[in-house]
Amino acid sequence: MSKRAVLMAAAATFLLATQRAYTAAPSAPVIDKVVPLAPDPLKKAPGVFYFDDLETESDLRKNYHDTGLKSGRFTVNAKDAFSGSKGLEMAYISIEDMKKAGHKDPGSAGWIWRFFGDNPKTSRIPASERKKHKVAVARWYHKFPEGFKPRGGTHYPPKMARMRVFTRGAWGGAYTYLYWIGGKDGHLSLERHTRSPKAHREWLPNYTTNFKFSNPVNQGRWIHFEMRIEIGDKGRSDNWQAWADGILIGEAGNDDMSGGWQDFCLNGMSWDTYWNGGSPVAQSRFYDDLSLSTKPMGPARTPLNPVIQTGAFRDSDEGDALKQWQVEVGTAKQKPLVVTKRYSSIPSGCKPYEFDRETVWASGASAEKDSLTVDAATGAFKGPLEGKQRLDPNTFYMCRIRHQDKGGEWSEWSAWHAAFATVWPEDTADDAKTPPKGYYLGQTMPAEK
Repeated sequence: MSKRAVLMAAAATFLLATQRAYTAAPSAPVIDKVVPLAPDPLKKAPGVFYFDDLETESDLRKNYHDTGLKSGRFTVNAKDAFSGSKGLEMAYISIEDMKKAGHKDPGSAGWIWRFFGDNPKTSRIPASERKKHKVAVARWYHKFPEGFKPRGGTHYPPKMARMRVFTRGAWGGAYTYLYWIGGKDGHLSLERHTRSPKAHREWLPNYTTNFKFSNPVNQGRWIHFEMRIEIGDKGRSDNWQAWADGILIGEAGNDDMSGGWQDFCLNGMSWDTYWNGGSPVAQSRFYDDLSLSTKPMGPARTPLNPVIQTGAFRDSDEGDALKQWQVEVGTAKQKPLVVTKRYSSIPSGCKPYEFDRETVWASGASAEKDSLTVDAATGAFKGPLEGKQRLDPNTFYMCRIRHQDKGGEWSEWSAWHAAFATVWPEDTADDAKTPPKGYYLGQTMPAEK
């Protein structure tokens, strides 16, 4: 090779390296979901007294005792679903179009209330089910699709879910636990309002969690959410835990919502989508797999060789990405929450969540469009599962993912997410179907009685 050719080749190599140095690597993608078993065996788990996968009934008024379906578009359809083929869509109308339609409140959207236990607002609860629920757990799946636009770039719709103690008086009931979205970072916030005659104050301090929808890993995918409430028999003895994507994001064992007042107990759960001020554009969010129990449930159950479905590929280059991607599955042992803030002795915040993790399976690079089965044909089992053909039963897992753009650049690994739980062993009796191994229940949850 001539000296001139050598110099030209060196210059080309330098130019390519320089271009790549100034070209941003693609952003980490997300996993849309780990496909759950259908029907979900959770329906037969201990304590579960309500489960709606939205597959058999499209008229929400039949399964829910109070509904708001007019101002927005709150409907069961096949546009997106976590399990099966149907989900619950909340299709927001833009602020501008809401005003054109004559709505005075552009934030008006939709909601559904499921009453249970000793709820006095309905006669539809059978006498055999009219009992006091001093403990209630709600679990659901929710998705902000890829590209969902918060108003002003930061303000997400604050309403998501709430559990209430209804009485024979005002609609607001005795007290309400609010599973809300707050702040400019879209963090989950546990907010509590009480009218109990024995509680020491009306509004308890908001518990600000570290789970944020402004984090790109929490957009464009289905996420597990769960909330457990237990009423105490004296002041400052109520107990709650909240989870998001399999992570315990907050807890308190000395809450004071009831003050020991138990004339009525937990008896109403809603999923609602009111957006203070309204949506900047026409866009949707989705719910699926709404369930109620007296015991923690954990993420949805999958086969021992689950299918992982990818979300959006966030390619930094224009045009189509190569669709090369890699995924890892691992166990996650969560460490106890460390409280950083208290108000009136009640926890109101904690340090970022910490885990001991171990990768148990890793795929090869895949050119499949949007799914991959966790097995020995598509990847390798590692660590405690080395040499095995499947994941362990009744175990809690999380995933992480990365992808390659059309220029050959790999993204960073995503944060661990897409929590799921494998199915119980086949011979497990219904009353022995415990939450998955590794699903952290916290320090304040009372022991089994």
